[in-house]
Amino acid sequence: MAGAALALGVVAGGSAFADMDLYKSGSVHSWRTGSGGVAAAQDTASDGNDAYANFNRNYPNKSGYEVRTISGNGSTAYSPSGGRIWDMQACVGIDNWPDDCSDWWTDNHAHG
Repeated sequence: MAGAALALGVVAGGSAFADMDLYKSGSVHSWRTGSGGVAAAQDTASDGNDAYANFNRNYPNKSGYEVRTISGNGSTAYSPSGGRIWDMQACVGIDNWPDDCSDWWTDNHAHG
């Protein structure tokens, strides 16, 4: 995927500010943090599936970003900081099936 940012593993801590809160299937929680330039994905179930967020930024590449945690229940992954995230979806990676994703949450005010 062109321009993709992929972060794997466990990152401790959280953010005092979060918006774009998305949940899917009781298995994933994703959100946008800080000034809107970091995406997070948290695995919230002991189901053996990856948790990830797809997101788009206003720059440098406008689409095709992903942040994924493969470390299991309770783990959180954060994307590198970058341009403002203007839309996001939370997904559960399901082996041999289509992944289970939320609807896209779009922040129309972030375009530009």
